[in-house]
Amino acid sequence: MKEFALVLGGGSTKGFAHIGILKVLEKYNLKPSLIVGTSMGALVGGLYCAGVSVKDMEDMAHKFNNIGTFSLYSTLFKGNLLNITKVHKILDKLLKDKTHESCDIKFVSVATVLNKGVEEHLDSGYIKDSIMASISIPAVFPRFKIGDKHYVDGGLLNNLPEDVVKEYLPNAKIISVDPIGDYSKQVEKLKLKTAETILNASTLMTQTIAQKKPKYADIRIVISQPTVSQMDFSAKTTKKAIANGENAIKKVIDDIKTLLGVKDEPKGLNYSLTSQKATTKEPNKIKKNNYNSKLTTKSKSTLTKNSKSTKSKKG
Repeated sequence: MKEFALVLGGGSTKGFAHIGILKVLEKYNLKPSLIVGTSMGALVGGLYCAGVSVKDMEDMAHKFNNIGTFSLYSTLFKGNLLNITKVHKILDKLLKDKTHESCDIKFVSVATVLNKGVEEHLDSGYIKDSIMASISIPAVFPRFKIGDKHYVDGGLLNNLPEDVVKEYLPNAKIISVDPIGDYSKQVEKLKLKTAETILNASTLMTQTIAQKKPKYADIRIVISQPTVSQMDFSAKTTKKAIANGENAIKKVIDDIKTLLGVKDEPKGLNYSLTSQKATTKEPNKIKKNNYNSKLTTKSKSTLTKNSKSTKSKKG
């Protein structure tokens, strides 16, 4: 299988579609070597790279509204900013002291340094800090400080950071996910005027910028979700977003397999990267050169080495 990177764009509640994306990729044993995420894409991508299961992320998403973590309707405002304490508690529970360096899959979070006016790619240190820096939406969450830098939502400057992949894996195939699409056709009704007006305006701006940037992805999955409100974190809405992600990637899964050089695997054949041995209950029925290697990687060098090993076994 060819090496690939996964790019997950921002989108608040709409971004839970990324969980559905990862769910389907896992089903087909397609594991990226790198995940680059912005805002909600950084949250989902960071958790996944840190080893949090898709199932645990689904459970977390469905409980958001019940515990009042992101609810605009039940959380007390202080200067038009949401109380972010419970977000910290969720990440502390799921991530503990997990760092970028300890992840099996390389993770890069895209954030905006407000006091310097630049985009920054966070690729070291605590995963929690990188996530918090990227999800700090202006007027919704307070800015996040690391050292002398004040971080806000990465989507302000790069909501679909396909270009960032070239900095880390210049030769990898790129699959990106835009969970918003054309936002001009799905601007939401305003319930809490100050925060939601700013959020709508910010989203419209970031999407316009993202759509005008050069396309680097080999496959870009665009998920238009007009019925998924960005600030509705009810279980019903988060389930809908996750299902939207699953349905969207299923439509292009054959294209993805073709891009990555993956072929359908014959029944009864198991191929393990660890053992590098093919086994089957019916060994006499295996046909040479007629299987798909399921690759899992810990690093770019490991993938390159094992790809050569796979080719030698096919030969």
